[in-house]
Amino acid sequence: MWALAKPEPVTKELIPARGDHPAVTATFNPQPSPLSLRAARRAVAEVLRADPTAVERAGDAFTAAIIRYNLLSWTGIVGQQGEVIEPTHDVEIRDDEDRFVEVRPGTISAFIAEPRLFEAADREYVLPWTQLDAEKNGYAPSPNGTSEGAMPETDTVISPATPESSGDVTSAPTASTKPKRKQAKPSGK
Repeated sequence: MWALAKPEPVTKELIPARGDHPAVTATFNPQPSPLSLRAARRAVAEVLRADPTAVERAGDAFTAAIIRYNLLSWTGIVGQQGEVIEPTHDVEIRDDEDRFVEVRPGTISAFIAEPRLFEAADREYVLPWTQLDAEKNGYAPSPNGTSEGAMPETDTVISPATPESSGDVTSAPTASTKPKRKQAKPSGK
């Protein structure tokens, strides 16, 4: 069963307030956008193509892409002189013939480069979403304990239990076992 995300952006506290320093919060899309998921997959593929053993760097590339495309705003982040800094994306600079010259990093790249902010955004936004997505796609152990992941032992009985008959049991007449009709409940309850 699929549940639609809440349409409102979500705000996460990344770093708690300390003394006269305000808390750092970040506001993200309610869930990662399709564009961000494709960008994250491309980032992982590029890292793994360069070094197939670079799983941790691939995970960081995935997280960075999710953050980059879904970070909407923040609070508690200021410049050297205390000025408010807004999130901005990287800007590609091109010459008069539309040839690529350089990329000017935006403030979101600086956010991603800051290890404490990156780890906090990963912990508070990316990981909960990926865990929820994995559960919806059948990758997590079943909460009722019946999946392979929830039952590491293979000693589950395969055949049904059949009681040994003593021969003394006879069929007794019983009343009808047909269930009675239940009255329908009003909708919405």
